[in-house]
Amino acid sequence: MILTVDIGNTRVACGFFEKGEIVGRGFLSDLDSASLKAAFGERVFEGCVFASVVPELSAKFLASFSSFYPGVCISQLTWEKVAKKVPNSIVVKGMAPGADRAANVYLLHRRGLFPAVSVDAGTALTTEILDAEGRFVGGTIVPGARLQWNSLREKAAQLKDLEFPEKTDGLIGSCSESSMANGIGGILTFGLIELLKKAERELLGESFKSVVFTGGGSKLFHDAAKEVFPNSEFDPDFTLKALCAFYDEEKNEPKA
Repeated sequence: MILTVDIGNTRVACGFFEKGEIVGRGFLSDLDSASLKAAFGERVFEGCVFASVVPELSAKFLASFSSFYPGVCISQLTWEKVAKKVPNSIVVKGMAPGADRAANVYLLHRRGLFPAVSVDAGTALTTEILDAEGRFVGGTIVPGARLQWNSLREKAAQLKDLEFPEKTDGLIGSCSESSMANGIGGILTFGLIELLKKAERELLGESFKSVVFTGGGSKLFHDAAKEVFPNSEFDPDFTLKALCAFYDEEKNEPKA
């Protein structure tokens, strides 16, 4: 069994894979040894691969996992590793894409349907775009829906007690809660759709052959976009699957 771990800013997701197929998934409340023992129980792992956008948690996970599972092979997916496997048409002059975005780029390229884009809705709403040749050409990052909601709560005195809703109920709202929910959800959704349509027209010159929506909040976006992008799919395990595929490729690479 292969363990995949996606360490994000808000939560830590994990997936269990047998022969390349996901057989279980969950979330970790903490990354100390006791939490790993509680989450994994008596599971036996052949290997582990993780991606992280929180450096201090990377170190904590490495220490805890190595202590609880001594001798088990562990790999870390990074942008630097992915960039050696996926051609790109850009020069990264600032901070490199995070490991979660790198994982999505990796699996988009491995699937071979181009042009392609992944939309990942977590703490941030991100996109990663590959052109018709399978080259990574860049993407976008904006604050996610919950982050925007919390920002309004923190800055506006009369909104501080409003709880984030599980779903929106229309195009506009009649009270503060529904106005915030529909405003944030609507602008993110329609802005995303227009961004992808503009990328097709002006950046790629052709339609996407693959549009993947992943992450905890992405079903809302997929539901709104699937009529515009008939090749779109909702796959909440996409990043975990990318990690497993990356581990398998690394394992089979000839040793230097």
